[in-house]
Amino acid sequence: MNTKTEFPRETDIVIIGGGIMGCSVGYHLSKLKRDVVILEMRNIGSGASGRNGGMVCQLDGRDRDKDAILNRLNYTKANNRMLLELQDELKCDFEYSRCGGLDIACNEEEWEHFKKLVPFQKQIGDNEVILLDKKGLKEICPVISEIAFGARYRPSDGTLNPFKLNTGFAIGAKTNGAKIFTQTMVRKIVVKENRAVGVETDKGFIKANLIINATNAWAPMLTPDINILPLRQVAIITERCPELPVYSIEAVIDNQVIFVSVQKKAGNLIAGGLGTKARKMKDHYKEDLDPYEIQGSTAIFNILFKGLDEINIIRSWAGTMAFTADGLPCIGKHPEIEQLYLVAGFSNGMAFAPVVGKLVAEDITKSAPSISLEPFNPERLYKKRASWPEYYNYTVLAEFLNRR
Repeated sequence: MNTKTEFPRETDIVIIGGGIMGCSVGYHLSKLKRDVVILEMRNIGSGASGRNGGMVCQLDGRDRDKDAILNRLNYTKANNRMLLELQDELKCDFEYSRCGGLDIACNEEEWEHFKKLVPFQKQIGDNEVILLDKKGLKEICPVISEIAFGARYRPSDGTLNPFKLNTGFAIGAKTNGAKIFTQTMVRKIVVKENRAVGVETDKGFIKANLIINATNAWAPMLTPDINILPLRQVAIITERCPELPVYSIEAVIDNQVIFVSVQKKAGNLIAGGLGTKARKMKDHYKEDLDPYEIQGSTAIFNILFKGLDEINIIRSWAGTMAFTADGLPCIGKHPEIEQLYLVAGFSNGMAFAPVVGKLVAEDITKSAPSISLEPFNPERLYKKRASWPEYYNYTVLAEFLNRR
C-alpha cells in the first residue's frame, strides 16, 4: 500500500501480517500515536481475512466446558458492541448485520444433545442462547428443509464483509500515520540474547523495539515453539438471489461440519465445508480446489434449504485459518523472547478482531488491558505439541478435541 514510501530501516513496532488482526492492532496502536510498520507478504486481506464467510458467531462449536464457553463470550460480546460503532469510526461500510445465528441439529441424536446443551449454557450465564424446536425454527427460517430437527439460536450473531473491515482498519492505520508494505516477506525474526531486535525481510532488515507476529496460521513459521495448526477450508458463493429469510448457520451434514453465511448485501449466499478433504498439515497452506469439494459445498443448498435447487454458483475458493488445542487464540508476550508478541491462532477472527486490536494496544501501551488477556496467554501452547491427526479437516479436528 505504501508504494511511494521509502522502506524503513528502524521503527518502534513492526507488525507481521496484513490480515484483519494485524491491521486492527496496527489501527489501535496508531490511534495511541505509536510508530507502526505493518508488513504483509501478499496483499491486505489476502489470507483467511479475505477468504472467510464473514460470520460473526460469538460461540462457534459445541463446547461442553464451562470455562471455554465463558472465556470466548467475554470477548466476543465486547467485540459485538464495538462493531456497532466501528462503521462510523472507520468511515467504512463493512456491511455489518446482526441478523442472528443458527446452529442446526440435523438428526435426533444432535437434537437430544441440544436439549441438554442449551440449558447448561443458560445455567453458567449464557442468557442469550435460545433453543428452537422444529416449529420455532420454521417460523423464523421457513426455507429450511425437513432435515432440521431444531436449532440453537443467538439473535445478536450476524455477518459482515471481512475484506471491507480489513481494508477499513488498514486505511485507518495509514491515516493515523502507520506505514504498510505489501509484497514484503518476513524471513526471520532476529533475536539477540533472548530479545527480539528486528525482522529480516526480502527488502532488508528493520530494527524495532517490539515485534508482533500476527500471521495467524503462518505464525509457527516465525515462532515454531507455539503450537498453532493451519486449517484449510473451502467456500462457494452463489449468484444474486431475491431476499431470503436466512441466517448465519452452522450444522453437521453427513458427519461433516458446514457453514452458511447470511445473504450478502448484493444478494449472494456463501456456504462451505461439506466435502472438504482431509490433508496433511503442510498441504493446508495450499489454496487449490478439488471439483469434489466444490460439488460438496454446492450440495449444501440442496440439502439444507427448500427451493434453492437451481441456484447457480459463480465462484469458489479455499483459505487457511488457524486452530489450537483449546480452540482459543494465542495473544500475548512470548514466554521466553522479550519484545516479541503474538496475536495468532484464530479460527473465528470476525468475532474477535476489533476487540483484540483494542486490548492488545492497551496491553502494549498501558500494561493493563480493559479486559484481561490471560486466557489467551501463549505460554499455554509453548513447546506443547498435541498429537494431531496426520490427515485432518475441520470435522476431524472438532471430533479430536471433542468440540462437536
